[in-house]
Amino acid sequence: MPDTREMTAERLGQIVEGAAAEIYIFGHDDLRFLLVNKGARDNLGYSKKELARLHPWDLKPEYTKKQFIEFVRPLLDGREEHLQFETVHERKDGSTYDASVRLQLISSDDLPVFYAAIQDITEQNQVRKELQEVSGRLDAILNNTTMAVFMMDERQHCSFMNKAAEELTGYTFEETRGKPLHDVVHHTYPDGRPFPIEECPIDRAFPENHKTQGEEVFVHKDGSFYHVGFTASPVIDSDGTPVGTVIEAHNIEEELQAREALTSFNAALRDRVDEAMTEREELEVQLVQAQKMEALGQLTGGVAHDFNNLLQVIGGNLELLKQDPIIDGRNTARINNAISGVERGAKLASQLLAFGRQQPLNPKPINAGRVLRGMGDMLRRTLGETVQIETIVSAGLWNCLADPRLLENVLLNLAINARDAMNGRGKLTLEAGNASLDEEYVAANPDASVGKYVMIAVTDTGRGIPEESLSKVFEPFFTTKAPGEGTGLGLSMVFGFVKQSGGHIAIYSEEGEGTTVRIYLPRTHKEEMSKRPASGLVTAQGNDEVILVVEDDEDVRATVVEQLGNLGYRVIEASSADSALAIIQCGISIDLLFTDVVMPGKLRSPELARMAKERMPNLAVLFTSGYTKNAIVHGGKLDDDIELISKPYSTEQLSQKIRATLDMAGEPEAGDTTEAVKYRQNGNGKGTDGDRIGRALVVEDEPLIRMTLIRPLERAGYEVLEADSLKTARERIKRTQVDVVVSDFGLPDGKATQFLQEVLQKNPDVDIVLATGGNVPEELEQMPVSILRKPFSGDALKKALGL
Repeated sequence: MPDTREMTAERLGQIVEGAAAEIYIFGHDDLRFLLVNKGARDNLGYSKKELARLHPWDLKPEYTKKQFIEFVRPLLDGREEHLQFETVHERKDGSTYDASVRLQLISSDDLPVFYAAIQDITEQNQVRKELQEVSGRLDAILNNTTMAVFMMDERQHCSFMNKAAEELTGYTFEETRGKPLHDVVHHTYPDGRPFPIEECPIDRAFPENHKTQGEEVFVHKDGSFYHVGFTASPVIDSDGTPVGTVIEAHNIEEELQAREALTSFNAALRDRVDEAMTEREELEVQLVQAQKMEALGQLTGGVAHDFNNLLQVIGGNLELLKQDPIIDGRNTARINNAISGVERGAKLASQLLAFGRQQPLNPKPINAGRVLRGMGDMLRRTLGETVQIETIVSAGLWNCLADPRLLENVLLNLAINARDAMNGRGKLTLEAGNASLDEEYVAANPDASVGKYVMIAVTDTGRGIPEESLSKVFEPFFTTKAPGEGTGLGLSMVFGFVKQSGGHIAIYSEEGEGTTVRIYLPRTHKEEMSKRPASGLVTAQGNDEVILVVEDDEDVRATVVEQLGNLGYRVIEASSADSALAIIQCGISIDLLFTDVVMPGKLRSPELARMAKERMPNLAVLFTSGYTKNAIVHGGKLDDDIELISKPYSTEQLSQKIRATLDMAGEPEAGDTTEAVKYRQNGNGKGTDGDRIGRALVVEDEPLIRMTLIRPLERAGYEVLEADSLKTARERIKRTQVDVVVSDFGLPDGKATQFLQEVLQKNPDVDIVLATGGNVPEELEQMPVSILRKPFSGDALKKALGL
């Protein structure tokens, strides 16, 4: 019969061998493995024989023999009954796995052995590690987001709060754990009323099992209220059953302020847009008005031109008829009445030209205060004793740049308008002061320009002007007076004069209170002229001088030829500039060229004058025109050294102008040396080298301006080369060395900047004069260049050249 004890040991060995856990038994003394079950051998890859030669530390790379013996000493000493720990086992192939070890010291038959039950926990540790990593990332996200996150369990009690939630509410998680969140932070309305949980939209997310979002007011731990935006979502388990709620919230106080600010901004923006649209509409109205005024100006200028030609024919023939001895006294009176009508028509045409900004101005530096005071007696006689006149002139008044004769006419016109508005009784105030128009004013008055001005104001205490009429008062033929009491050209003439002078005009009026007209004329730093030129109406007779009359209008030409003949001149006539040039080239001696400005044909009158002067340097030239916006008027101002008589003119005016032009041509200019005069008389720069003081190049595309530059240079003793483009100028200077270059800035084929730089690079000693009416480029300001501002005088040119 078999031994029961042996059967038990055998069965026990089978059980250990087949156990799922790894079982190790090693000796008490030598710590050598006595038994290692199949599960352990399979995992380690060792055989029984191989393991019988090994010790526990041979499988544990984390321990040395000494460290392991010290580790198990508590079991050897009886201080511990077992040790529970985790370690790493190394397989035969060198790989490792995590092991959970329970180690005991067991005594059997007084033979103690170590018993170790080991479980491979590599996979378990990996899962735990991954879970920790996921949890760590989730914790990092939740604790670093600025969004407050709350989690509620199935009872709606708080089970989680992140750091942002603590900062938002003022409570720590420990203070809210296990409590209904509503009772902590959402229990009261801002007005102090209790907030029942059944009314809470956040709490509703759980029982209704749907996502809820919106805005609410929370109560802070310190008792203050604050607005939050929230999202509440049910937490669903794998069966689809809600098991809690996750709540996200953030403080929206700043957002609400931003919304309020945005709302205010949008409202302000709408108001500003409305204002801008209103301003735009007002500016469009002003633009339309300006365009209308410009169109009216062009129309009236053209009408005045033709009208002046007709008046010239009529007036000239009337004056010739008046001189006929067969005309008796009665008919003479009628002729005189007709001549008076011509004069009134000429005045009307002059007013039309003034409105169209086409009258030739002769601006000079003047003191407006002196002008106002000087007109005192005349205004009192004109306006009568029932109009009180007060003149106010500010101290330190600047000088302004304007035509003094026309300025007096403007002021007289305004004063007469004021008298009529006051029905001959009231107060007229004349003021003069310094003024600066800034960008804000110009933005509201686009026709004005930023700058410094002299302001002249004319104020009356009359009936005023209706508001609907204010925008029309400067239009020609518009008047608020009764029929027959005014032409409607007074204020339009004032408007044209101010605009042509580079100024600004404004009118202010209230019905029943009066009207103020303010004129702004450009300030100048130049001194006022010392005296006004004398004038007279005495007929000046000729001395048998020969005059070439160039006029395309046959009636006008016939009239002026007869007038000049009666004045004692010999007259040659031509109907075009081309015909006149043919006469000049025949070699006939001519003392004065009298030509209309606007002529038919290819040859222009200014070019005719220049070519005539080349053949006859002492030839006098007088231009005439009934339409002065042409080649010899630039920017509304008559070019220097140009003589002009405007149509219509009387015989007396013509005689004086002819005589004055001839006298000026017969005298050498002030400052001319004998050599310079001799050089000029030798034939347009063809004198000897001893007569010549240098060679000059004039670059200007406008023939008449070029002529005004050439004459002073020739008189000074220069041989003058001409060019009307940069291309021609480069050709001239390539073939000939020059001492002086006088150039316009803007030419048909480009700007002169690079050309002048080339000239100076080739010869730094060349004197450069830039003649321009515009801004000077910065690169030219850095160069040794003299600036000659258009319009310029002969003296200004000489000064620029150092003559």
